[in-house]
Amino acid sequence: MADKRMFSLKIVDSDLFLDMPLSSQCLYFHLSMRADDDGFVNNPKKIIKIIGANEDDLKILIAKGFVIVFDQGIIVITHWKINNFIRKDRYKPTMYIEQKQQLYQTENGAYISEEKVGCHLVDQRLSSGQPSIGKGRLDKVSIDKGRGEQSTPIFYGEFKNVRLSKEEYKNLKEKLNSHTEIMINKLSRYMKSSGKTYQNHYATILKWYEEDKEKLRHQGGNKKMNYDVGESL
Repeated sequence: MADKRMFSLKIVDSDLFLDMPLSSQCLYFHLSMRADDDGFVNNPKKIIKIIGANEDDLKILIAKGFVIVFDQGIIVITHWKINNFIRKDRYKPTMYIEQKQQLYQTENGAYISEEKVGCHLVDQRLSSGQPSIGKGRLDKVSIDKGRGEQSTPIFYGEFKNVRLSKEEYKNLKEKLNSHTEIMINKLSRYMKSSGKTYQNHYATILKWYEEDKEKLRHQGGNKKMNYDVGESL
């Protein structure tokens, strides 16, 4: 792990950052200094005690979106890739692979948690061990390297929150034909309105289509149909 860290004025000079108590700002710097090369920290409570901060300071950082917390108490610095660029020959991948696989990365390089992934800025799922390159974005490498770019998620639907790989989208087009976009938008609207998420969007669409396909065929695939999202058509 490197012993030098950088901070971007885009982050630490923002009103959102400067409006926090000085103790929360101080904690952010100390957490960043002790993070691994992917921005993960496994002992935030220890650091809080060392610098004389308190857990409310960490809660503020979480609430303001400057860090993301995992169930095990591990945290990650949200804007790590914006703050830091680490040369490939010096980069050491994080040991917290499971937590990293729960993150996505936006186009500007910020981490975003899986439950907040229904945002059009999301670029791609993070690989388990690739360093930051260029403008802070990762190579388009699948978590499962054998699956290649076909497994990289792309976001579809009215609210850009339906997660499908290119291969899954292609399969839907083959199975659902002209009803593909109708079913994608149905799932997109339902997740947006209800706040619910699904582990596998491809499987959910196929299940809903099996329930709705007869009525879809009878109505000729009319995209202006009225129905209650989340229910059969």
